[in-house]
Amino acid sequence: MEKNVTLKNCIPEISSLMRVGKVDKRVLGPVLMGFFIMGFCDMVAPITGRIALEFPASRQAAVSFLPTMVFLWFLVLSTPLAALMNRIGRKATALIGYAFTVVGLMVPYVAGEGCALGWYFAGFGLLGVGNTAIQVAINPLLATIVPGERMTSYLTVGQIFRNTSLLLLAPIVTALVALTGSWRLLLPIYAGLTVLGGIWLQATSVAEPPRSDRAAGMADCFRLLGNPTVLLCTLGVACFIAGDVGIGFLSVRLIDNPDSILTTTGFYACRIVGTLVGAWVLVRVSDVKYLRWNMAGALALCAVLLLVRGETAVYAAVGLTGFAMACVFATFYAVATKAVPEKANEVAGLMILAISAGAVSGPVCGAIVRWSGDAHWGMLFVALCVGYMLWASFKLKIKQ
Repeated sequence: MEKNVTLKNCIPEISSLMRVGKVDKRVLGPVLMGFFIMGFCDMVAPITGRIALEFPASRQAAVSFLPTMVFLWFLVLSTPLAALMNRIGRKATALIGYAFTVVGLMVPYVAGEGCALGWYFAGFGLLGVGNTAIQVAINPLLATIVPGERMTSYLTVGQIFRNTSLLLLAPIVTALVALTGSWRLLLPIYAGLTVLGGIWLQATSVAEPPRSDRAAGMADCFRLLGNPTVLLCTLGVACFIAGDVGIGFLSVRLIDNPDSILTTTGFYACRIVGTLVGAWVLVRVSDVKYLRWNMAGALALCAVLLLVRGETAVYAAVGLTGFAMACVFATFYAVATKAVPEKANEVAGLMILAISAGAVSGPVCGAIVRWSGDAHWGMLFVALCVGYMLWASFKLKIKQ
């Protein structure tokens, strides 16, 4: 076995898409289902508010680390999983991710009501492993079935499916609590949907591209951080993910009533609207300029959420923040790729690693909330992340 697995062979081939004349609609359905399943891991941040109610105050610090168990694996496993994908293919890698997702969702459910916190850590850790594999595989899998010139628009559609998954979280939890008195049936429901998605993908044949013979080492990937634009964008993605997870963690704590998880619904509903609006605006306005407008608005909304206490104002501010954050990842990713188009695969590797920044959000926001006794003060962390993104947007050059 070759010992030196190279990064170029590991990172999903983004720049060299298969030559596809038209969208393969036969495969599009199961791939978009993959984006929907991808959103299941994002339920961990808002659902920790429910889990926290099961444990005494002395365990709250540990509970706040639950989102970390998901995002840590992006740092640890993104490159090894991409190397595995190079050998077994994108479809097989996605199916492995589905399997880990099902097991991760079922572990705390099978452990039962009132189970030890360790079962949640084990389950969400496995969920994180599965989601890493899905994220590594699904985006490039989409690239095999759509024409290159339509890739961006279909990636946007994929993100809409992912956000729809998150949008449905609060209504499902609210209905389950009303019917059964507990949110925990959410776990087997998500596991069942993942099984269906896996069966659908397994039953669908996918023509995958041959592996690339070109090689680039890990050092070549990190050497790109010497490019100021790539560095700004990589840190921008890290701050975006950290801030996004922070909002998910805090949103269910900003309103002191059992329906507070509905703030998550507003956040992701507005994000879907923001994605659609952004797709229209970005055809007419520079992506960097649009990023500046949105980050300025998001920073102002962080100040609102820090200061106001009224339920209506909180719902509105959280929703508008979702709108402002809708196109951030796509913008940073696109700007970095345009800066070094010949290194698009290495840029993709950096972006996957940057997602692991979400691991710090739960512990940091949890510590701020415990120290201050007020969830609104946790918005300081989110404001710091947004502040960097606003600053970076002014450091990036607008391409005419």
